[in-house]
Amino acid sequence: MAEYAYSCKATTKCDVYSFGIVLMELITGRKPTDVEFGENKNITSWVAWKVASNGGAMDILDKRLSCLFKDEMMQVLGIAMRCTCTMPSLRPAMNEVVQLLMELDICKLKSCKELNKFNESLPAIEANDPNGL
Repeated sequence: MAEYAYSCKATTKCDVYSFGIVLMELITGRKPTDVEFGENKNITSWVAWKVASNGGAMDILDKRLSCLFKDEMMQVLGIAMRCTCTMPSLRPAMNEVVQLLMELDICKLKSCKELNKFNESLPAIEANDPNGL
């Protein structure tokens, strides 16, 4: 749940918090209040608990993506955790978040190049095949 719902006060730090939640959703493939988290828990508390456990950070990554983008997802997880820091004063400004994400430059990374090679190795789909196979 967005921090604004708790504080009823709109701030730029609340926006950063909300963006951090979106990043966590993308990384984990889960909704912010997934039933797996348990009663009265949300994605931020679940992620923090998993990261604190031995090797748990790898368990939270969306398995559909982590085989190709594990390192990048872990870097984005670090950014998401900074965005959702309990103390608003310790959260980065949104322009810093953007800068951190831009520094990742995903398409220059090894995993993206591997994905491109994989896609190039797939056979071309025939235009006249009605089943798309």
